[in-house]
Amino acid sequence: MWRHQRPSSVTYRHQTRYWWSLWLAVCLTGMAWGQESRPPFAEDEEAQNRLQRGISLYQQSQYAAALEVLEPLVIHHPEQAVAYRMLGLCYLQLKQYQPAVTALRKAIELTRAQEKREDAVARLALGRALFLAGDPAAALPELEYAAQRPEADAATLTLLGYAYYRQGNEAAARKTLLQSVARDERQTEAWRLLAELDVQAVTATPDDPAAVKRAQSSIEKVNRFEPVVAAGLRGRLLVAQRQFAKAIPELDRALTAQPDEATLVFALGLALSREGQLERATTTLTRATSLLPQEAGVWRELGYVHERAGRTEAAIAAYEKAAALTNGQDAFVTRALERLKTP
Repeated sequence: MWRHQRPSSVTYRHQTRYWWSLWLAVCLTGMAWGQESRPPFAEDEEAQNRLQRGISLYQQSQYAAALEVLEPLVIHHPEQAVAYRMLGLCYLQLKQYQPAVTALRKAIELTRAQEKREDAVARLALGRALFLAGDPAAALPELEYAAQRPEADAATLTLLGYAYYRQGNEAAARKTLLQSVARDERQTEAWRLLAELDVQAVTATPDDPAAVKRAQSSIEKVNRFEPVVAAGLRGRLLVAQRQFAKAIPELDRALTAQPDEATLVFALGLALSREGQLERATTTLTRATSLLPQEAGVWRELGYVHERAGRTEAAIAAYEKAAALTNGQDAFVTRALERLKTP
């Protein structure tokens, strides 16, 4: 039977020197190509081959290898928009968003200057890179442009919907997400955000039957793809409807898969509190305060639980935290503190 044999120290040192020399030679070859003088791109067959090799590696999902091929190319041929576009796409796939933004903007600039047109692929990729880099405001014009293109797919509309949502434009987010699911009903992320918007609407107006029905419908769409996520949304909807007993098992189920989801932890703590399960509510809401330390409502509810459990000092501490976060503008908290501090 064949078995692996450890090489001798002499053999190992020899192999190590060999591979080190080979790696250094490859690196120096790439550096030399990047440093030597090159003819114009139209006459530079090696540069053309390098571009095609980079594209091929990208298509094979070998993004790091494609970067190694393409980066020297733009040093000698900085006028090549396609090379910059491919660099940006590689960086995007590798989640290196700032380099992606720089390369894609260069590709767009060159295409406009040289061809008097827009690079639709680069603009969509730039929108994605900016959004994922945490800049939805800058991403919006790129994503809006991409969404208006005839070839725009449902995934582009979903991303645009999320960008609108991050900017606080819920009406535009809803409209765009509905367009996305109309184009492709399998857009899980679109259904998830639509359900989130619908649950928030019921939380604001819990007695609106139409809003409740809309939320229930969108949650069922999420349930097709992500039952556990749907359970969390359903639990929060039930809390908004003040159906606390029904909400607890749904939220428990969701939290088994998303134990650090702050919104779910708070919702469960609220449901437990209102159902009179004070000890478990205390534990859950205390955890919620660590996840949402700046959320006055969490401290307010924790104070309310402590007060009903007879823990006066703990209740005062929680209420005072809520008062500080609301600048003393919460009437319930003000009255509770007056009540607890009165001898």
